[in-house]
Order: sequence, then structure tokens, then C-alpha cells
Amino acid sequence: MGKAIVATAQVSDVLKLILQIENLFGDLSYYLLQRPDDITNWKKGTPDAGKIEEYTHGRIFDKNGELRWQKQSGGYALLWLSEGNLPVGFTKLGEWETIEPQEASLLGGGETKPWRDTRIPRKLKYPMEWCQSPKIKIIQYKESISQTIRFTRYTTFVKK
Repeated sequence: MGKAIVATAQVSDVLKLILQIENLFGDLSYYLLQRPDDITNWKKGTPDAGKIEEYTHGRIFDKNGELRWQKQSGGYALLWLSEGNLPVGFTKLGEWETIEPQEASLLGGGETKPWRDTRIPRKLKYPMEWCQSPKIKIIQYKESISQTIRFTRYTTFVKK
């Protein structure tokens, strides 16, 4: 479909991670926080520093890009996925292309069965207050040379 940006960066602490989030996202974003024994439900907006520190991984997205982070001994490793510009402080990784955006349903159903997203293999509680029948629009990223799909970026929830 088109050119894509896959880039990485490193920040030394949670306050620098919050600054990156504030520079890249606004109120129309959604985030999810993870640790080995727990995963939050999708929340609207941006996470605060205290919440981020409780978890080992996280991701935040909107229609313009997705930022993923992982806690490490020296701070946080960041991964940026977008079709826009390279953010300040990030290093571009190779050449990437996107595949035509698609809608993906969150799997599961019924009141007694948990909903699951195949890309997040843990139980999530649905329906959410702001999205009763969750479906999400995704963009897949493939390496230009090998044509191998390596990443799937969330863009927006489709409310139905």
C-alpha cells in the first residue's frame, strides 16, 4: 500500500516516556498496560506515570501512530509504528510498507466467555463502556525486502 515508519528509541525513565507520549498523542488515543500476570482493559486518553511504573509493557495508539514500550534495567525501550514522520529522538529501522487497513473483530462472546484478541492472548473484559461490540481497525507492516509481515498496528476502534 504505502511507505511506513518503524523506529526505535530508548528513554531513561518514566518521566521521559510520559513526555514522548504527550508529544505524540492526545485525548483521542487508547492505551493498554501489561505485566506477566495482568493486563488492563483498553482505556481512553493517556496513562499517568504511576500506572506505567506498575507494568512492564504498554502500548498507546491513535489514527496517526502506535507507540509500544518495554521496561528495561536502564529505562524503557520504545517502538514507533506510523505512516507519518519520524519523531525526534527515534532511529528508523530499515524500509517498511503497509498493507491495506482491515477491521479485526475481538474474539469470544457471551456473558460467561471472555473476549480475546488474537494479538493479545489474555482475557479482556468486554463490552467496554465506550464500545459495546469491539472491533478494531489495523494496519500490518511488512519489510520491503523480504515482504514478511512483522507488526500489526492498531489505528481506531470501530464502534458498532
